[in-house]
Amino acid sequence: MIGYRAVPYLVVAAPPVIVLLTILIGGCSMTRTFSEPTDSARFYANANSPAGQGLTSELDRRAAREELRRVIDGAQR
Repeated sequence: MIGYRAVPYLVVAAPPVIVLLTILIGGCSMTRTFSEPTDSARFYANANSPAGQGLTSELDRRAAREELRRVIDGAQR
């Protein structure tokens, strides 16, 4: 008996729920394009981005410092 009373409300509520679920599922599964320049600044893997250039220069500095330590240790022996 209670189920029969709920049917009209379910019929009214079903279309908005279906639309909301469709928007949520579509939004979550949609792929984004890589056209925004602000997106590339966040990735260290992209060598052309400012973050990637900073990481590359820091790694170069560390490698040069390590090589200098090896030369100094080799000269002290």
